[in-house]
Amino acid sequence: MTEARRPPWRWLVLVALLFAGWRVATLGLADHYARSSPERALFWRADHPEALLARAEALGRVGPEGPPTKADAEMAAEYARRALRADPLDGRPYRVLGQLAAAEGNEARAAGLFTLAARRAPRDRPAHFWLLDHHLKASRPAQAMPHLDTLLRIQPNLFTRFEPLLLALAGAPPAHAALADTLAKNPPWRARFLVLASSKGEDAAAMAPLFEQLRQTPGGLADNELGPWLDRLVREGRVGQAYLLWAGQLPKEKLAALGNVYNGGFEHEPAPVGFDWRFARVPGARIERLSTEGAGGRVALRVAFEDRRVPFAHVRQMLALPAGRYRFQAQAKADSLRTDRGLVWQLACVAGGKPLGETPPLLGHTPWRTLELAFEVPPGCEGQWLTLRLPARIPAEQRIGGRAWFDDLKISRLP
Repeated sequence: MTEARRPPWRWLVLVALLFAGWRVATLGLADHYARSSPERALFWRADHPEALLARAEALGRVGPEGPPTKADAEMAAEYARRALRADPLDGRPYRVLGQLAAAEGNEARAAGLFTLAARRAPRDRPAHFWLLDHHLKASRPAQAMPHLDTLLRIQPNLFTRFEPLLLALAGAPPAHAALADTLAKNPPWRARFLVLASSKGEDAAAMAPLFEQLRQTPGGLADNELGPWLDRLVREGRVGQAYLLWAGQLPKEKLAALGNVYNGGFEHEPAPVGFDWRFARVPGARIERLSTEGAGGRVALRVAFEDRRVPFAHVRQMLALPAGRYRFQAQAKADSLRTDRGLVWQLACVAGGKPLGETPPLLGHTPWRTLELAFEVPPGCEGQWLTLRLPARIPAEQRIGGRAWFDDLKISRLP
């Protein structure tokens, strides 16, 4: 078949392929230059949305010399509108128009445009930054918190930058309701914020209502959130407040274990927070709850030592005893417990100072027996530590082997 007699549709296919190739090539070039050289991108494709947005952002930028000139602002607005026509679903051009409105002093129009931008481009940080600042200046924490939450979710490393703001919100009761509502949704920055507030917040009394609100939300406060706050209250002498907050978090099945010593029979697995048992790891000793035929029945505490030097003071509980006279009692058993000094239960004020007293030492091989101590909590001793320790005076006296069992610990007030 000669060229003159080729079917016309073949020429149409060839033209279509050439046109498609041209479109792909120009689109690729426009995509390549959209951010680095938007003018060049627009030469290849005049309706490229990313290049149009880049030109709008460049012309509408507020720099050190101030807002854009009137001519630049008008061109920026035109580029932003063209970008919207090219991609109506993109919210970022609305942000550029919002910046231009804000530069003109039209705050209400700017707020509407930024809100639309954040809604259509939820990961656009400049829009959320502007709205966060806008609502905080107007004392509207409920409107500001969603933007703060979004920024911390999409860019977690902003947390350090926001620390002063977060601390200010934690200490501002008018912001607590909005802050608690946001935290109740368990954002990924929640625990870090609560630890920050506990450690660096200036006014514990001002922050207390926020923690109380969170305690009453479904799920309450997690151990890693509650612990630093309770420690803060105790350091400031608010032991009673800390105890009530901690006790209010306990599940119903553990309320029966409340007393001057909590969970004195070791029936419940300790949560090392607040006024529960705290077991710390130390080389040469193993601390565990085991079933036993002991004085308390079901479960007891066993500490097993590996016949080496151990600076042992790694079982303890914080108490909240008011001033007065008390008697401490514990059931104890020694199983080939080899030590020069023995193990003792010691009571001391959280603030430090001379110990309030300690039990007779446990050592050797003994059946279950009662260790007892009468002691007095003086006024000003806000919070006490009950600690199982090896009272070694020199390193050589730290050597210990064998096992010790404890059960049914309790403290009763004396008349």
